[in-house]
Amino acid sequence: MPDYMRRLWKSGLCPCLVPASFYAGRGYVKTMLHPEDLIRAQDYAQLCPDGIEVSFCTLLQMLASAADSFALLQKWLADPAFISLAPGSLYYDAEKERSLLLFSEQADPRPFVLRFCDLCDGLGGSGGLIAARLSDACACRVTEEKGAAAFLRNWRAQILSAQ
Repeated sequence: MPDYMRRLWKSGLCPCLVPASFYAGRGYVKTMLHPEDLIRAQDYAQLCPDGIEVSFCTLLQMLASAADSFALLQKWLADPAFISLAPGSLYYDAEKERSLLLFSEQADPRPFVLRFCDLCDGLGGSGGLIAARLSDACACRVTEEKGAAAFLRNWRAQILSAQ
């Protein structure tokens, strides 16, 4: 990742990043995450029973917030290719109802929608269903971060309104 992004992460000022410490060694920098009080989205998705509306709606909220965080990180001048959308690197702060992301050492130049659908699918559990529906929606129109977040929030609202 570019040095300026590592400095941003070290500063702790950006509300969209998982808190971390950094240790420099000979020719490397080690990142130590501090995910205390955060929910790892992949663990949550795998532990949630399919068909339970409340847990599914929470997962939709996590993913909508992740899309928002991805967009917000770019306002902090983060290079989108270095914002990780790996399934194991998405965390959620339930108190603030905000997803937190990580930066990655290796760039992923693929478009947001492809990366985000891979994230959803990689969560396991209901993530595959979310990825399929999101992929279908994106095939009909160009959808980036805000569009993906809106799609997920609308889906969540439909489920909640039916209860």
